[in-house]
Amino acid sequence: MMKRMKNNFKAGDGFSPRLLFLLSASLQEHIQSILPLKTEKWLITTNKNKWFVKRYASLSQLEKQMKLCAALLESGFTQVIPFHPVSPIKLEKQIFAVMPFVQPAKKSFTFHTTAEREEALCLLASFHHRTELFSTELTTSFPLFDQLSCWQNRLTAFQLDLPELSRYLPSAILRRCAEMGEWCLAQLASRQLNERKPAVIHGDVAAHNFFRAANGKLYLIDFDLAARAPVICDYVQWINRVLPLVGWHLEKLKEHSVISTYTREKDWLLYTLFPADIFRECRRMMHLGSAEKKLFYKHAYELTVSSFAQREYFFRKWKKEWENQKE
Repeated sequence: MMKRMKNNFKAGDGFSPRLLFLLSASLQEHIQSILPLKTEKWLITTNKNKWFVKRYASLSQLEKQMKLCAALLESGFTQVIPFHPVSPIKLEKQIFAVMPFVQPAKKSFTFHTTAEREEALCLLASFHHRTELFSTELTTSFPLFDQLSCWQNRLTAFQLDLPELSRYLPSAILRRCAEMGEWCLAQLASRQLNERKPAVIHGDVAAHNFFRAANGKLYLIDFDLAARAPVICDYVQWINRVLPLVGWHLEKLKEHSVISTYTREKDWLLYTLFPADIFRECRRMMHLGSAEKKLFYKHAYELTVSSFAQREYFFRKWKKEWENQKE
């Protein structure tokens, strides 16, 4: 429900009278209404425009994203939403950014169709093409991302959570997922993933970070996890998210030219076998309160249990294929 300026704002709104005054003065526009969208995100309607406002964890996090956005726009990459010059907005320890509000399409973007997947991959490849050419000074301002360390941490956290997770999901399936992760990491330990040329990667290539505007334009958004790493790290994550959507048919993904570029490389199969999605979502469930956990349970069950037979078949098939290629 829209909240008018005359209303009393609750503490959770994030908009104290001081912040409202500061935002209005910075924009030089009269704020008429505020609509909370998601956590830490709001739609601000003024007497002249509509603005998207987001709270950031730190000033350094925001400044890196502003530099990235500016560099992308300067390079000709227009499928990113620019920051308003008044950003950052600082109030005590709170950091906010203002961006133009882009009207979303009626249907959210997904990875469910071949056309959508191809469009997302082309956009991601265009993004990487620009970031690979960025100056060393800009690239090194982003944290270094180590894929194997990330996966090892996820596996370790999953193993520590096993006793608690077994209260909700079959322990035999959970242990088998841990075995898959252990095998993948053992094989990947001597591989050369992180010796590739680093660029700035998006870091979170979930479908909700591809934003379809009402005019049909597709944007890449939310660079909170942008990091310095080989671009293959984004594609590894993309494959991991999409495989369950295509019934674990890897051949369907190999039809995309962007992905096929990497399928010609040695050891690429190893990156498709690590059950990162299970480790990520189970960890997420463990961090939820009891009420939220009950709501999340169905998703965790479908991901971990309902599709386990397909995952197991996929793992055995392509593990054998990789071992045959080694010989």
